[in-house]
Amino acid sequence: MQIRLKIGYCVLLPLCVNNPKTIAGGSNMAKFLEAFNLVYGKANPQTNETVTECITNIPDDKFHFWFLLPSSAMILLLAFSFHRKNLYLSCLGGRPAAVFPMDILGKSNRMSYAAAWGAITFLTVDMVFGLTVIVDLQGPRYVTIWNKILSMGVIGVGYFPMFAALALDSLVSLVVAELYACVLFAVNTYKIFECDLIPTARLILFARDFPNLVCLGYLCISIPLKIFKGLRRKTVRIYTSKERVSVLKMDKDLDLTSEAEHVRNLLRPPKPPRSPPANLQAKVVGIAKSVTEVVVYQNKNKYRYSTRILTVTLMGLMLLYKVAVELFVMILAVFNLVDKGIKATIDIIGKDSTPGEEKWMTYIRDTVLYLPELITNLRICFIVSLTLTLAAGILTILHMMTSYRTNLLSLYRGDNTHIPHRSTLENTSLLLGSMRYAGYQVAYIGWGFVLHFICISIACVALDLLIILLALGITQWLLWILETIWPALMMTIIPMLVQTLSAKFFFLQGRGRFLAMNNRRALFSFSFFMFFYNIFLGFLSCLLRIIKSVVIGVIFLPRLDNSALTRRFQMMDPGFAAYAGFLHVECSHTHPVLLMFVRILLAGKKKRDEPYIDPEKSDITIERTRAFVRARIRWQTAYSILKNPALRALRKSHLDHVKELQERLSKLYYLDKNQTSELIKEIQKSGVDLKDVNVTLEAEGKRTFSQHWDTALKINNIMQKMRRDRGLGLGIFASQHRQEGRSGIENLSYANDVSVESNDNVSYRTKWKVAAFTALKTKFEETDTVL
Repeated sequence: MQIRLKIGYCVLLPLCVNNPKTIAGGSNMAKFLEAFNLVYGKANPQTNETVTECITNIPDDKFHFWFLLPSSAMILLLAFSFHRKNLYLSCLGGRPAAVFPMDILGKSNRMSYAAAWGAITFLTVDMVFGLTVIVDLQGPRYVTIWNKILSMGVIGVGYFPMFAALALDSLVSLVVAELYACVLFAVNTYKIFECDLIPTARLILFARDFPNLVCLGYLCISIPLKIFKGLRRKTVRIYTSKERVSVLKMDKDLDLTSEAEHVRNLLRPPKPPRSPPANLQAKVVGIAKSVTEVVVYQNKNKYRYSTRILTVTLMGLMLLYKVAVELFVMILAVFNLVDKGIKATIDIIGKDSTPGEEKWMTYIRDTVLYLPELITNLRICFIVSLTLTLAAGILTILHMMTSYRTNLLSLYRGDNTHIPHRSTLENTSLLLGSMRYAGYQVAYIGWGFVLHFICISIACVALDLLIILLALGITQWLLWILETIWPALMMTIIPMLVQTLSAKFFFLQGRGRFLAMNNRRALFSFSFFMFFYNIFLGFLSCLLRIIKSVVIGVIFLPRLDNSALTRRFQMMDPGFAAYAGFLHVECSHTHPVLLMFVRILLAGKKKRDEPYIDPEKSDITIERTRAFVRARIRWQTAYSILKNPALRALRKSHLDHVKELQERLSKLYYLDKNQTSELIKEIQKSGVDLKDVNVTLEAEGKRTFSQHWDTALKINNIMQKMRRDRGLGLGIFASQHRQEGRSGIENLSYANDVSVESNDNVSYRTKWKVAAFTALKTKFEETDTVL
């Protein structure tokens, strides 16, 4: 059935189309062409017709319904090219298997996935806003509400094979993806050239669909190149024989991955600071580079964004482009229509007044004569507003990518300054946020564009009106406003400046560098008198707080990395909650250190499983014994502990000893779990060997609760005293006590692992242990005597 799309003098499509089914057959392009016709006045210069009919041979609803047949066949084909991992593996050789459209945690085929998502961005946006209807059920409201849901299902099934083919990455799947890309590219190109339009109209239509055609063209070119390279390297299989969901990417070289580069940078020493520029040219270049990094985008060398963030970024940019182009053509059509109406009115009433004319006619004529200039100014305001809004949207997306990279790297380091800690959130909410993030981000970008355009348009119109009034000499209202508000402004600004300057130069030491008070009596008196002024300033500050909240909320609406609510209630913001869940899922499953560690383990296991053959003696297989492997592991462990002494506290034997000591302290001194943990921390900070404390505890007898608690407090005081002696160099830590310390060690009655330095000098570790044990022994003897 042919669908007729009228292109005439109207702004909205429903006013031009009598048949409602016309909307389902390509209404978005018809609406765009109608608005374009208002700009140029006619659709065909040869016929000079004001109403032209464009017959489309590929209506959207029928195309996508018929598209379900080959899509279903392709899904079955891809499923039979994939092996199952469990569940009736002997049936049909383990085929078919469940296919998936995209690995949301990996980084393979990033650009292909981004192009595939970009190819359906325009269709998705048109379907969400009702410009394209695929399923059109007629009836009550509870029936028509299913139109969008069923339409989304049709689109999902129709385009599923293209994404699944990219995920499987086999010869058959890549051929399927190439067929899909070529068919969609041909259909979109045909829709542009099927209507009889003037060259300018066809060029604008081509510019409108240019991003969509670029994405499809990239797939049409890149997929054959991938097939050719895979066949040349013999890395592309006819059928997919293994699961390709893993993010480990074992088919790639370890040293060439971005995760390996990240781990390599962690082990490298930090780079020295840059030397200052030598000449003026270097300074200018440095300033320009720093400004570009702050305002536009800051690049990080060898960093690879995930597939999802790239697809979201591309879809957001394409959404901004589509809305900007269509809004530009349609609003200019409205201005053109208004210009024609004003010119027709001026032709009727004339530009010059006639004798005996009534006053209301003269007033109307004077008003209408000012309208062309006003419309011209409004047209300029619209163009400026749309340009600034588009630029702001692009910068917002770029800053969003930078913020995503910064926050993800912070989570890699364990820094939860900006993103709430994972322990405060439920795993279910984190996964839900990860699933919702992509859709939320695209929707927020669209809403942000609308609000930014409205706010910037209002500001431009207000500025234009101010300039017109000043140019006409109408300044009395401005002078009246200034005379009214300047006293309040002065009473607000002066106290604020006085408080700021006095706090910095008069009440703080070092001109504000230190939080140390000067002139305390004057400060107390000054604070007393400023209290009454600050009440007045508080009213104005409250208004500024509301205005700032609204402005900042509107500016940062498209960015999900900043919550619109305060930090305490930020998880009630659905956008920020989705962003936090997305980042935590990314961090948990794509941590570079974790991935490299697992990949190294798997590579080592694979190497051990395969027999190692000497090239000179091909018939002799060298196998390393378990004793050799065990000895190597022990040597590496000892070396790591020597280089990192803090790891000793994380050894399993040490942790078991700490647990045993906690149980004994809890029984002897009647302490709860938190108290014993704090006491163990004090013992470890002081350097007392846990074996020494253990021996002392074994010598203790049963006492009352108060006596045990008093002894525990004494242990805590001993730790503090030992740290003070260590810092001041007193007691056993003094240089004259070295020999005494050495003799004290010889008198110890228990086995220990004390290390003694050469040249008859007791090591620092030895002195610390002796001091601790001697202090404990002395104090406990005093306690026994008192008790």
